[in-house]
Formats: sequence, C-alpha cells, structure tokens
Amino acid sequence: MKMWRMSRGPWLSVAAAASCCLGISLPLLAAAGNPLPEGVGREVTMLDAAIRAAAVGWAAFLLIFGRRFERATTGTFFLLACLGVAWPMLASASYAAALMAAFLAYAAAMLVYAFVPRLAMAVACAWPLAGLYAAHVYFSGSFSPRWLLFLGLLVAGALLGALLPKAALAVVSSGIGTLLLWLASPLDFGFWSVAMIFAGGVLWQAAIAPVFFPVIPASLAVDNNSLSAKRLRWFGALKTGAVVLAAGAFAAALLAPRIEPASASQKARLEALSKQGALLRPGLLFSPADAFYLGGRPIETALVGGSGTPWDRLALPLLGHSPAASVHRLRAVKEPAELETMRRAAAITSKAFETIAPMIRPGVNEKEVERAILNSFQKNGANGIAFPCVVGSGRNATLPHYMANDAVMRDGFAVVDIGCALNGYASDMTRTFSVNDRYTEAQKKLLELLVQAGDAARARLKAGASYAALDKAARDVITKAGFGPYFNHGLGHPVGLDVHDPYQDKLMAGMVVTIEPGIYIPAGSPVDRPYWDLGARIEDSYIVTANGFEEITSFPKIPPERTALNAGK
Repeated sequence: MKMWRMSRGPWLSVAAAASCCLGISLPLLAAAGNPLPEGVGREVTMLDAAIRAAAVGWAAFLLIFGRRFERATTGTFFLLACLGVAWPMLASASYAAALMAAFLAYAAAMLVYAFVPRLAMAVACAWPLAGLYAAHVYFSGSFSPRWLLFLGLLVAGALLGALLPKAALAVVSSGIGTLLLWLASPLDFGFWSVAMIFAGGVLWQAAIAPVFFPVIPASLAVDNNSLSAKRLRWFGALKTGAVVLAAGAFAAALLAPRIEPASASQKARLEALSKQGALLRPGLLFSPADAFYLGGRPIETALVGGSGTPWDRLALPLLGHSPAASVHRLRAVKEPAELETMRRAAAITSKAFETIAPMIRPGVNEKEVERAILNSFQKNGANGIAFPCVVGSGRNATLPHYMANDAVMRDGFAVVDIGCALNGYASDMTRTFSVNDRYTEAQKKLLELLVQAGDAARARLKAGASYAALDKAARDVITKAGFGPYFNHGLGHPVGLDVHDPYQDKLMAGMVVTIEPGIYIPAGSPVDRPYWDLGARIEDSYIVTANGFEEITSFPKIPPERTALNAGK
C-alpha cells in the first residue's frame, strides 16, 4: 500500500500555476492595438498562437515547479542552448543537419548531466545572473557594459551551480522561465518587470515552495547515484529531447501557412528566388517582415518553396532548408515603389523635427516631446512607428537606445532618434538639440565633429562600397579628435521593412542605409569636464545610387539654437 503524506502543498502549487498562467494570458489577450503599431505588425495564426501559448505555459511551469523537476529544467536549458547554436549555423543548408547536430550536442550535454551533474549545473547556472545584467544594459539603452562585472557574474553563477546544484536549479529554471516569457509575450517588458519575474521565481522555489510541497512517496524513491539510475536518466532525457525536436519540426511543417503572393510585385519576387534556386526545397520563414515581403501577410512562421504539394510539409523536416539569406539579399535592393514609400516615410519623420524643435527647453518632460512626435506622425499620414521613440536629455543622452522618455529636461543635450512607418516600411533619423538657449563650446565642437565624420563616410557612399570602409572613415575622424572610445556603436545599418534590415556589408544601388556617427561621454570620463554627460548623434537615411546617394531625410544637421528659432517667428 502506497503511503502518501497529504498536505495542502499540491493544491497550493496547482492554484499558483493556474493563477500565474491566467495572470500572464489575460494581458496578452487583452492587449489593445496601438494606434501607431510598430513595423509591419503581426498577424496571429493558429501556429503562432500555439507556439506562444506553449512557451508561456512552459515558462509558468518552470517558474513554479522547475526546481522540483530537475531533469525538465536542465533538459530545457541544454536543448534550447544546443538548438540556438546549431540552427543559425546549419539551417540554411539543411534542417535535418541542424536538428541532428542539435540533438547530438544535447545528448552529450545530458550525458554530462547524468554522470557529472555538478559540471552540468555549473554550465547551466553560468548564464542567468550575467543574463540579468545584460538585460539591465539592454533596457537602460547603454552600449557600454562593464565586462569585468559581466565576467564576474558568469563565474559566480558557475560556482553556484557546481557547489550548490540543488539551489542552482531555482536560479536556472527561473532564468529560463523569464526568458521564455519575454520572448513569447507581445507586451513591452521593462527591466524591472524582468527582474521581478526572475526574483519571484527564485524566491518561490528556493524559500517558499519547499515549505508547502509534499514529500515524494517512499515507493517512488530510487537510488539516484546508482549506475542504472544514471543510465535511465540519460536515456529518458534522450527520448524526451528527440520527441520535442521531432514534434516541433512536424508541427511547424504541418501548421505553417503557405505564402501566396498577393500582388504582381510579390509574385515577381518569388519567381526571382526560384530562379536563384532558393525555393527548390521547402523552407520556413520566421520573420513577419519576410512573409509580408513575399506574400503580404506579416505572419511569424510561413512555408515557402518546394513543389506546392502536401508532400512539401511531410518532407520539410528531412529535405527542407532556410531560404532567409536569399530573401534578405533580395530585400536589400528596393524596387521603385518601395523607394517612393520610404521617401514619404522619411519626409513625415523630418516634419516631426520641425514640430518639436521649439519644445526642447528646460522644464519640458521627455514624454511631452514623444507625444508631440507621435501626433505629428499621425497628422502627416504615418500608419505606424518604425521603433519606439528615443528622447534622451542630459545624462540620458549618453545612452544610445534610451527609451524610458520620462525625465524633465534641464541642461546638456537632448538626443531625439525617431522614425515613422508607412505601409510597413520604416524610416530612421536622429538630431541632437541643446536644451538651453545656446550651444556651449563643448557642445558645438562635438556636433561639428559628428558632421565631419558623417561627411567622411558620405564621401565614400555609393554602390560597390562597403559599410566597413564607411565606418572606418567616420571613426578615424572621431578617433583623431580624441573621442574614439566614446563612439561605441556601428556607423549605420540598412533600412526597409525592418528599421534594422538584415545587414549587408557591400552596398548596392537601390539600398536604403543610415549614417549615424555618435559620441557618448559619461561623467568621470578622462576628457575635459565640459564634455561630461554629453551624448550626441546625427543620423540620416540615404538611397544608395550607382555614383553616390540620395539623402531622403531633411532637417539641419546642427539644429538652430533656440534663440534663433524664436527670432524667426
């Protein structure tokens, strides 16, 4: 007779899991559409909804039960890690090769887990603390992480996994659960939301749940250190991993909607890809922008290529490959209608700078400027935003991708990086204003230096040039002036259906690209004190031509001082 120790633990755990799932699902279902949606938007399909629901459900399970289900936690980590490495490397050649490589790497990792669990837990626990710091850097908008701190957190996590493997399970499972929630949710998570979910999972599993969870029945107890138990654990992990990979592959193959061209231009694009041999075998697109480009539907998972028969779906896991690289090369060169749309989007974005220029002054909140930008976009015909607005003043201007937009402007610079979207196509433009009436000498010098750096890049901007050469030309100007360490991002990027279109180093006629040199000097830097807490960037968008470029954004690269603006009224 099995003797169960009855307690309220199971019911509390089930109630907590249900509450968590409900609390996560309701906001997702109730999320209202923004009057200015970002990019091409998202069309929800049955497959996409199922993937998101599965990810959210598994995230909730790991956040609540992950420490108790040791093999599920470690298996999830190693399967995701192995798939994340193998897929980008091999999927363009063969899905079968990518899945097999992921499975073999997973088998090796779980073998280590079965026979040397402390080593496996050291690897699994190395990333959550460092990942949380990386999330802090990302959400703050900084491009300057403290690498020693990042390395220290990696080592601390690995030591925790090696020395306290049971306690480390709470950290690993909470880290995976938080990551899955962030990736699966269409909601905008800030850093503190991510940190609270992670910390709540760790606290629940490490301190609260053990008080309520019942003891495992004696009849189910096994000697986990015996050789037979280790073998069983490993074979069980292999079977589970194989089932998950196979089920995921065939579910995507059977349920992914097939892309059908909705216009003559989309039909021509599919024909061009077919002539290149990119669509001889079936493949999946995992980008709404790619699906929109080829079929007019912004869906996250779409089937393309092959013979167009049901056999494609059955054969896809074995014979399929990713056509994404070929699609991205085709997307890079814009057609005349695409270029016209992007010119209009750039004009709308340029107009917004005329609207907000008089607003940049002490006492105005960054949020007021953001609202004025969005109102200007709507008034002038935009039907989306390319990315969330960046309005960073004072110290916030030193954070290239600061998006909190919640501080009152007092002094220094105000960096405004914005772009509307028109019919799915993005624009991108940045200007740097003085918050006070006039530019200081330090402010004027930085802005003039950025113009010179941009001029050096523009002198080389034409078809056949490389982005790397343009970047070096601009960077040399800034480095020669003594500010090289403070230009901490690339010179620019392609623009299209995504504001950061897939990167192409060699420029071709018809591409749309940005040039955006920037300098960001935090307080305490080894430069003269007047430069402290100054961040500046000047960005414009260009159509690459055979012999040069066409600049499609327009506003003075060094905005007029506010006294000059007032005098012109």
